[in-house]
Amino acid sequence: MVKQPQKAADVECHHTGDISCVRPSYKQVEDFLQQAEGLCQERNQRFTELRKQVLSLVCQSEQPIGAYALLDRMKAAGRSAAPPTVYRALDFLQEQGLVHRLASNNTYLACAHPQHQHEAVFLVCKRCGYTRELHTSGVYKAVAAMAEKVDFSVEHASVEVTGLCAGCQARESRSQESQSQDIT
Repeated sequence: MVKQPQKAADVECHHTGDISCVRPSYKQVEDFLQQAEGLCQERNQRFTELRKQVLSLVCQSEQPIGAYALLDRMKAAGRSAAPPTVYRALDFLQEQGLVHRLASNNTYLACAHPQHQHEAVFLVCKRCGYTRELHTSGVYKAVAAMAEKVDFSVEHASVEVTGLCAGCQARESRSQESQSQDIT
């Protein structure tokens, strides 16, 4: 899998706009964990060592990661845990807004801004798995409005958009160019 470069200059955060935020980089993991611990303290929630370890592993992952992959990484680090334990930790982290769950492939990624309530749309590359979080309220407002018209009460909505990231588009374009040159 190819990791997509993320340039800090390209990132702008508006939580109600349409510009994307990036997940914490490996260098930011410690700061992110401290922020998570502070948020849990403010909310009177326990940020246990297991929850901290799971969040750290999610943050360090280059792509969204599943519970069993987390278990494998925990075992490699010398910590044993059962699947229900990891799922409970992930549920807690999701309830606290520290991670997002991608329903399409049952994986998790760190939230770029857990200190703010926000709705996100996820762009997921079908080829390499690169995932980007976009903050936008317009999509959810439209869903809520349509649901209201049919007397449906929305409790949770998650929007995932599948396509090709810039890197995979470029590789596909080069591949097509190469194939067309081979034909001529």
